[in-house]
Order: sequence, then C-alpha cells, then structure tokens
Amino acid sequence: MTSIPTERIRNVALVGHAGAGKTTLAEALLARAGAVPRAGKVDDGSSLLDTDPESQKRHISLSLALAPFEWKATDGQTYKVNLIDTPGSIDFAGEVDAALAVADMAVFVVSAVEGVEPNTEMLWRAASARNLPRMIFVSKEDKDRADFHAVVDQLRAAFGSGIAPLELPLGEAATLHGVADVLSEEALEYEA
Repeated sequence: MTSIPTERIRNVALVGHAGAGKTTLAEALLARAGAVPRAGKVDDGSSLLDTDPESQKRHISLSLALAPFEWKATDGQTYKVNLIDTPGSIDFAGEVDAALAVADMAVFVVSAVEGVEPNTEMLWRAASARNLPRMIFVSKEDKDRADFHAVVDQLRAAFGSGIAPLELPLGEAATLHGVADVLSEEALEYEA
C-alpha cells in the first residue's frame, strides 16, 4: 500500500445480526477493490477474515477483523478504507463496541430474507449514540424468500421514514439480475 494522508483514511465498521452477510460483503468489497485475487467464502472456510479455527468450524465471526484496501474515488484521489468486520452474535458485543469506537461510519448489513432483527436495532442505537453516519446494505437478495421491499418497510418502521434506497434490485431471488441506481437512473446488469 502507498502512503495515504490521514484525511483520506476511512474506518468503516460492518455491523448487523449474526448470519446477515457482513463477512461475505467484506470479502466481495476486497475482491472488487483488487486487494485480494478472489473473495473467500465463510461456508467453505476460505474467508480471509475468519482465520481462527473456531470461526471456520462454526461459520461465524467470533472476533472483529480488519481488512484494509485502497480505493480510487471519482474525485481522482486514492483513499484507504479500513473495513472492520464484526461478529453478529450478542455474545461478542464488546468486539462490536470496539469497532464502533474507532469507526468513521457504520454499514448495517440486513438480510433480505430475515429482515430487521433485535440485534440490528440495538446496534443502531449504539451507532446513533456515537453520532456515526449510518448506511444500510440489504444482503442475500438472491436467496429464496428474499423480499427487498418488505425489508425496506421494516427498516422505515424501525429507524424512521428517512430510510431511502439508493439502489433497487432488478428481480428477486432466483430472478435477480442487477440493480438500478436511483441517483444516476442507470441499471447495472450482472454478468452471467
């Protein structure tokens, strides 16, 4: 990694309920940024972030993990992003609290299948108490029973009417084939 000035370093905590897909999202972001040749998988134990044997055996994160990468933004500047992947189980709340203490923002990962869960609401309050900017990523939109619009309704009921999608799925579950960007009014189709 090159030397990046501190004003272009962002610490981003990935938080959410256990099994929501935080580690999978982190792996995909690392691969997309070119920080790793391919995304690891939680289910087969190849995740780069769940390195301890117990996490690999249980297929869950038991401690936070730091994953840095560089990203060239549309302003032409290169930023360093420190992803902080956190465990979702309430048993490891101290790990999440440590991540929120150093984070510049929190990305809430919410499953399109399970929706808003109690731990998600507790974490939202914790991030709010720290005045952290928050963003929500709806995961697992390709799974059976995924319902993006129902989850958005749940999010609005839990966190207020200010919840507004920036991207909308094109299709659901097995028919998911891309996303529509609300701001640019462009569609991004996934490669087959």
